[in-house]
Amino acid sequence: MSVTPFQVHIPDSEVDLLQRKLELARFPTCPPREEWGEQNGVTMELMDETVKFWRTKYSWREEEARMNEMPQFKTPIDVVGFGTLDIHFVHSKTSEANAIPLLFLHGWPGSFLEVEKILPGLNKAGFDVVAPSLPGYGFSSYTSKAGFKHEHHAETMHKLMQRLGYQEYVVQGGDWGSFIARCIAILYPDNVKAMHVNMFGMPKPDFEKEPRYTEYEQARIQRVEWFLKEQFAYGLVQGSKPRTLGFAVHDSPVGMLAWMADKLLLWSDQYPWTPTELITWTLMHYFPGPTTGFIMYHENPLEDILHKGVGARNFVTVPTGLSVFPKELSVVPRSWAETKVNVVFWQEQVSGGHFAAYERPMELVDDLVKFYRSLWEA
Repeated sequence: MSVTPFQVHIPDSEVDLLQRKLELARFPTCPPREEWGEQNGVTMELMDETVKFWRTKYSWREEEARMNEMPQFKTPIDVVGFGTLDIHFVHSKTSEANAIPLLFLHGWPGSFLEVEKILPGLNKAGFDVVAPSLPGYGFSSYTSKAGFKHEHHAETMHKLMQRLGYQEYVVQGGDWGSFIARCIAILYPDNVKAMHVNMFGMPKPDFEKEPRYTEYEQARIQRVEWFLKEQFAYGLVQGSKPRTLGFAVHDSPVGMLAWMADKLLLWSDQYPWTPTELITWTLMHYFPGPTTGFIMYHENPLEDILHKGVGARNFVTVPTGLSVFPKELSVVPRSWAETKVNVVFWQEQVSGGHFAAYERPMELVDDLVKFYRSLWEA
């Protein structure tokens, strides 16, 4: 099967239509300084200022040009029971000898763009980096059939690495990518030499004796509880009504911006999001269409992946590293993780949130280089 070069280019007609929609955007009428809105930073002021910037100063073509500095490709991948998917990916090779192939997996509300800031450091350190758009995200196609689970994403990604000639490789994931990485490590242990994640979700084990938790770990447990109790409603909506919600935000760039900004602001660790960043992250879902990204939640309900999925039923024997960022949504204590994965590297960071590769790229690169190189060269 062929691998063909790819560059991002949204048709002029779509860009022009977007501009007309922004000009016609209708904002709600709210009392000044209302006190009843949710505390997520998505205020009338933020939305008004960001949309004004979008209308008058933002340039999608400049953003496209920046994206296209990364070498991108597409290739068809056959997935058993689901047909052929057209998979988009970044493939950036190192100039160093004895390269380590690294598969980088994003999640939602991210995209392949999350690799952008860590790419130079990883290439310099001797890594060939493959950063795909997951099926249904960005510029990768999606199946018309129901039942596309994390293990099918794992099959797709593994076959992509095989297509590129990497019989052995390492894998890194955050958000959905962390669950898919676990599936890859379980299903293809002879090929995956090491797995690293910056998010790790699992239910509390049944300990005979309760572990003693550090203050750092106690704060992480509280963060997970906050997320599940107060912030996961979006996941229930996307999981139960992916197509219905898709109609709403597919046609409304301002609606998509608000939905995205809520997550970007709340899930990061005081990261100074610029208007351009908020808009570009939004358009990475708006232009291709957000619905098939939402469907990930429908096909992989939280209860299922925590208690019934491949990652829940199996122990990861592949050497595993975790980088813990304090504002990540879900990283359990090490004593919990060790009941599910072969933990050989654990690094607790002093700052950073859910979007580690984007918020704290140097810290993540340092961890990845240290962890993977020690295992690859062993």
